[in-house]
Amino acid sequence: MHRLFLVHELLIIICEHLYDEDDIPNTSKEALARLARTCKAFHTVALNALWSNLDGVAPLIQCLPAEVTRLYWRLPLGTAVVGIERAPRKAEWDIIRGYASRVQRLRVLNPLRPVEPFIIFTLSRPPTTSALFPNLRSLVWNDSRPQTMGFLQTLCGPLLTSLTFDCSTTGTARWGAAASAILIALPVICPAVNVITLPSSSPCPPIPNILLAWSHLEEVTCGDIDTVIFRHLAKQTYLRKLAFILSQSISQSLTDRPASPQTFSRLRELEVHAPELPSLIELMQKLEIHPTSIRGQVDAGPTPCDMRAFFAFLTEHYVAVKPQNVSLQSLPSIRVTSMAQPPLLPPTGNQFNGRSTHTGIHGSDFWPLAQFGSIETLIIDVNCSIHLADDDLASLASAWPHLRTFNVNKKYGWVVKSDITQIGLLEMLQCCPKLQTLCIAVDTNTFTEVPLDRPGGGVQNMNIRTLAFADSVIQPRAIIVVAAFLSDVFPRLNEVTAWKSDQMRARRDANSTDPTVYAIRWEGVSQQIKGMIRIRQQEKRWRRSE
Repeated sequence: MHRLFLVHELLIIICEHLYDEDDIPNTSKEALARLARTCKAFHTVALNALWSNLDGVAPLIQCLPAEVTRLYWRLPLGTAVVGIERAPRKAEWDIIRGYASRVQRLRVLNPLRPVEPFIIFTLSRPPTTSALFPNLRSLVWNDSRPQTMGFLQTLCGPLLTSLTFDCSTTGTARWGAAASAILIALPVICPAVNVITLPSSSPCPPIPNILLAWSHLEEVTCGDIDTVIFRHLAKQTYLRKLAFILSQSISQSLTDRPASPQTFSRLRELEVHAPELPSLIELMQKLEIHPTSIRGQVDAGPTPCDMRAFFAFLTEHYVAVKPQNVSLQSLPSIRVTSMAQPPLLPPTGNQFNGRSTHTGIHGSDFWPLAQFGSIETLIIDVNCSIHLADDDLASLASAWPHLRTFNVNKKYGWVVKSDITQIGLLEMLQCCPKLQTLCIAVDTNTFTEVPLDRPGGGVQNMNIRTLAFADSVIQPRAIIVVAAFLSDVFPRLNEVTAWKSDQMRARRDANSTDPTVYAIRWEGVSQQIKGMIRIRQQEKRWRRSE
């Protein structure tokens, strides 16, 4: 073996590159496991990389001898659940501790590999006073059962810097006094925490109050907080990200007692869930902050007038800031039956007396954002119709050369028939070579036949793997033509989606066509693309072998 592989730091770099979370499932883990069995020089470093990120505690139990573990099926879905026949003995605890000591990032429960509750109880009572996970830096606690809170106390330690509570997949059980005592003690048990995520709907009242005990927070994601906690966070010197639900009490507090100039001095990412868009604008005006990433969620609206006011506010106060990410989304309200939904309206090009026949968000409303050449992400998903044409898309794309994400009304749809054709799409791809995520609506009527020449002179995007076309209407005759175009322009495309949300599927177009029909046709486009890309790959391989 070459002497270079005896350098410990070099082996760590190799294993870190080998461990790729986005790779084919389990491929990188299998490679690391094989590397660990190759020789003693690789064993420790490879095992550290293999166990550094643990998704669920099931692998720890499955490493025990067969007479200790058991596997049974949970009906009616037939999910395999990991259990144990008896409590581990000393030699078996040594196996668990040997692997647990290598874990740096842990999510407690993996829905794909569930464990029975007795395993959580067992792990929360190790037969030793030393920490079971001594090197744990990041913890995702996604178990809402009050009886398992003792395991949380076992996991937390002085090295923990990131703590996330995610109880969305395991219910919303209320936590009692015992759980509250553990939560209150967390800042003492893990004083180094600087990144924390709390549930938006707290199963225990004291949860938001633990924020008051940390004074060096860098990232905070939480739900409802009172004015005391908000003022505490405003004084955090190192806070760079804040996500919270805006309440009337906070808005009134800022009116009665304006924020100081040092408020949120280093804040770079702001995410606010507000009752309406004017409330968000008012908050940003009162705080006089200038984050580079702005994400807003609103319960009501917004109206097209609110959207124009929001874009105008950004251009007036953020030109010198160079924002990179702008996101605005409407949260879904009570579902309306399909009979009450508006039909699909004519193209935006149809006008009456020089004015549009439908109010909504037009290309001219987006133009103020063209001043921000730094934009990398633009996500707009609001309950308004969208009116964009090829010229609008080309003008915006030329202003954003660093654009990576362009997502417009993926959930609500554009409502009106889009005026964007393949010409506008190709111009956007030429102007934005870094584009990775795209959702627009297109006019598929312009796809009439498969051309002999390559579209756009061979313009291609190698980054996009999934395309979303909102509520784009497609007829059967256009399926092959659209698939041929997309398969050439996006050689690595894996999936095409449209009409996926409940909001769009509850709507009927002018011909009373069931939106499910369009969704099925777009699935047909997706399947055709996979076949065409596969054929092109075969042809390239054949040419190389000739």
